[in-house]
Amino acid sequence: MTQFTKSCIGIIQEMIKFLKLFIITLTFFMSDRLKACIFILLLFGFFSSFAQITKVVNDNIWVSYVGVHPINNKLSVHAELSWRRNEYFKNPQQILVRTALLGNLGKGWSVAGGYCFVETYPYGGLPSKSAFPENRIWEQLQMRKQHGSIELVSRLRLEERFVYQPVSSGGTFKPGSSVYSTRVRLMQRISVPITAKAIKEKVLYATALDEIFYGFGKQIGIYHFDQNRIYAGIGYVLPSFGRIEAGYLHQQISRSAATKIENNRTIQINFLPNFSLFNNL
Repeated sequence: MTQFTKSCIGIIQEMIKFLKLFIITLTFFMSDRLKACIFILLLFGFFSSFAQITKVVNDNIWVSYVGVHPINNKLSVHAELSWRRNEYFKNPQQILVRTALLGNLGKGWSVAGGYCFVETYPYGGLPSKSAFPENRIWEQLQMRKQHGSIELVSRLRLEERFVYQPVSSGGTFKPGSSVYSTRVRLMQRISVPITAKAIKEKVLYATALDEIFYGFGKQIGIYHFDQNRIYAGIGYVLPSFGRIEAGYLHQQISRSAATKIENNRTIQINFLPNFSLFNNL
């Protein structure tokens, strides 16, 4: 296969992924039933896309606390800590800390804005030269709707990223100067109760999501696709706490101008509390 042919294939794949991003964006304005159908089609499309090429496969586990703690009826605090390991618990992969202030707009709509810190370690088949940090500022628009017993969540998140990629210094590698880029994330999630007609306390439910990431910036080049995540799991609503979930996440990451593909098979355990920390204020 010539370099020209590879470039053409890469551009076509990029166009398909951009079309997927455009479709997900449109789902913010679609009916709930049509949105659910589009979501299912995207899941099948994702599986066919990552089946075309696989360079590296890693096995990971993520344990995350993602709390939304109300201050009052209009404001909440987002508090998130994600502990991510490669080769399951053997090697470090990432540590992520994310916080924000969330505003309830009513009718299922909410906005958020905050800060995120990520430390990434060398891991897997495509390791970085050294561990390196990243600072992010992020904003979010989310819509949560109920269609009968089905819960649908659409989320648009924008990230301003400052990544300190490793550089060579005196024969060793260490984090260099920050490189700025912007990334947009679009997620569709569907949850269905199993042991009752609605998702509420003491109810078991099934959930699935698809989230696509696109990067923008001078260093990105023509290959804007960053990664795709697909997740399926089982959850339970604990009284006076919130939700807990366990499931499987498949993460496909595009690296080196889409010449290297990383597929991460990840077991995910999520604690999703929604209790108030401010009852006495």
